[in-house]
Amino acid sequence: MGMMPAPSSCFITGLKTENYPSSWDIIEYIIDVKQKRLMFKFDSYHQNSEFVEKNKYILQGLILNEKFPPEFYKVDAPILDNQKLETMINEAIIPRTPKERIDNLLIYLYSLQEFEGSIIKFPNNESKNELAKRLYYRNYNEMVFYLFTLLNEGYIKGIDASSKDGADIISIQLTYYGLAKVIELNESGENSERCFVAMSFSEEVKSIRESIKKAITETGYKPILIDEIHFDSDVTINDALIAEIKKSKFVVADFTQHKHGVYFEAGFALGLKKPVLYLCQKDDFDKSHFDTNHYPHIIYSSLNELVEKLKIKIEAWIN
Repeated sequence: MGMMPAPSSCFITGLKTENYPSSWDIIEYIIDVKQKRLMFKFDSYHQNSEFVEKNKYILQGLILNEKFPPEFYKVDAPILDNQKLETMINEAIIPRTPKERIDNLLIYLYSLQEFEGSIIKFPNNESKNELAKRLYYRNYNEMVFYLFTLLNEGYIKGIDASSKDGADIISIQLTYYGLAKVIELNESGENSERCFVAMSFSEEVKSIRESIKKAITETGYKPILIDEIHFDSDVTINDALIAEIKKSKFVVADFTQHKHGVYFEAGFALGLKKPVLYLCQKDDFDKSHFDTNHYPHIIYSSLNELVEKLKIKIEAWIN
């Protein structure tokens, strides 16, 4: 617990805390989540800001999805404050808009089917509120609102099990229209295993290219580089890259050498609301344009550092 007593419940999760003894004049404690132990350290005067308190369900979702920064699974975890927590909340790549949240819920239901048309076991091996947090809802009631929306839109069938305790749906099945919607989402890249890579084509950065591909592949995704794709002769390179970005789940943009195409491709992906991970070699970062240098970049000095940092970023932020 450091030299300060730990709160009985975690500032972020509300779970019971375990004091961690040390000589530091801070609050230190451990929590257990899904058989994994997280270390939290706060200044002795810490209280969640209004913004953190309102949005801590996002942090809870990151923890339940094992997307919380890996340094908090170690004893030497950094000290947290409201500024760091707010940055985590703002930078988290999660479903935020109503459309993203309802699409994410439909894809999750699809993943639970034993076969097309089967009744879905929901929730599956977890409490209703834990499932809601894992899918980045504030609570189960908020998630049920989206379930009823799916029902009203004809994407699912189910039995209204609402009672005095609140709204609920049971015996959920995906309809044909729900299955077709999932196919549409897969084709749009939202449930894709593809990652579009925007970077210089020059020979000088060939080793960087291979390192980026290595990191993407080792995290379970398929790197897509436009100059490695064969497409019909009547398709322009611009049409091809636009199509490939649309089909990808996220984009890795390396700004080393600051090619104009990389800025366009990253901007186009942002316009489609796709996650973009920004990279740049350390010696080149000072030359970056003002319209992108305020985004958090992975700045690397070596290829090993590039691979490790990019893998950590993908594992932490891409669903």
